Amino acid sequence: MPAILLTFKQVVRSVVLVLLPFAFVSLIVWATAGSSQGSTSDPIFASLWIWLASHQIPLYIDGSISGAKLTLLPLGAITLIFFAIKSSYLRLISKGANPRASAPVFALLYSVLATLLSVLANLSNSVVQVRWYLAFPITLVIALAFTLISGRLLPKRERSEWEIAGAWAGAGMALLLALAALVLLISLLFHFRVVMDLTTVIAPGIFGGIALIFIQLLYLPNLIVATLGYISGAGAHFGDGSIVSPFVHRLDQIPAIPLLGALPRGPFPYAITGAVIVIAVGYFTHLKLSQRFGSDRSPSIAVAFFALFSLILAWLSSGQLVSDMLSQVGLSWWRFPLVLTGEFALGMALSKVFILWRSRKGRIQDVNVDSAP
Repeated sequence: MPAILLTFKQVVRSVVLVLLPFAFVSLIVWATAGSSQGSTSDPIFASLWIWLASHQIPLYIDGSISGAKLTLLPLGAITLIFFAIKSSYLRLISKGANPRASAPVFALLYSVLATLLSVLANLSNSVVQVRWYLAFPITLVIALAFTLISGRLLPKRERSEWEIAGAWAGAGMALLLALAALVLLISLLFHFRVVMDLTTVIAPGIFGGIALIFIQLLYLPNLIVATLGYISGAGAHFGDGSIVSPFVHRLDQIPAIPLLGALPRGPFPYAITGAVIVIAVGYFTHLKLSQRFGSDRSPSIAVAFFALFSLILAWLSSGQLVSDMLSQVGLSWWRFPLVLTGEFALGMALSKVFILWRSRKGRIQDVNVDSAP
């Protein structure tokens, strides 16, 4: 019992480390908004909604807007959750807790507390609702993964072929995301005036401006993934019926998010050169795996992992931004994995052709040498 109590204290600490700053910001924004009909409980419930959304738990909104919901959740917020869990879990270990025994207990208690908070968030008379039954499985997976990573409890052994192939696929995806981040940064520099104009139009005020900057930073990973979809040719959506790709630009209006000022103003075919980079990553991955294992099994495993990573990224970084007009913001859950994995596989196929050509050329040279007088 003392061990469970100690673990529960650190679970509460990990929740408070993120929830309290959210509550403070919500209170400041609520106080400066000047609402005459608001209640002091509003910022408390708002902080709960933000905390739950940080775990990628969707919010559903009932009211004048039919079918309104927030499923476009900030990927950057997961970083805050990670550092809070890591800090509390390492403190638990420093107090003498068994790392391997406390990790699942910590994750279980964390998910139970998150479920209770989701039920509490639904007690408000507000139109925002949380599906409490989604909180337990989502937070359990997140908390368990973060505790295992923080405590370095993942098994250390000689990696098998499928683990190495998956690592190469993950490294390739990380490299492409780094390229997308660079492209997004360059686009922001070129469209800096547009970004500032959007900020001026919103006119958020001092505290509202700080909150707006913070929210945009949390959504920055979503924009990086969308940029990868753009330069790969899969395209990205910023509203119902819209699509932004190197060859097709169908966009009537954009959400009031200043960072979206980096969007191109029309078709830009040169951006498709990003697809060449994806093909090159596939080519290099196949070449290295073939040299190490000498078979086509590991490249096939790498393609499967790459497709899985692409699907997860598309699913996590996209969704609905409240209104039906913004029911599709981000990547297409099926087009992005299909296009990106196809380009990656094409690079692998080119590498395979090159290896076969080089092998055949070597055999011909050997025959010529043997037949020489």
